[in-house]
Amino acid sequence: MIFKKVFVATILSLFVWQSVADAASISTRVRILESKVAKQDKQIKASEQSQKNSEAKVDKSLAKMQALEKKLSKLLKEDGKEKTAERADKRYAFP
Repeated sequence: MIFKKVFVATILSLFVWQSVADAASISTRVRILESKVAKQDKQIKASEQSQKNSEAKVDKSLAKMQALEKKLSKLLKEDGKEKTAERADKRYAFP
């Protein structure tokens, strides 16, 4: 009878000990996964910030290019008008 009680107590203590060890290993795994997720989160945020900075630079450069294109087209139109004005004046010039 005493042997049965000791045996049952021993078996129960082994199961309890195993569940405590499992709980400790699970919490360790959770902490490891949380640290990995935190690292990836930081990398993603840094990547997003870098992408936003790059997009801002591209937008700024595109705006400069569009401004230059407008100036160039304006200069070409003015140059075309000056040529037509010069031709009109040349009809009274000597040959």
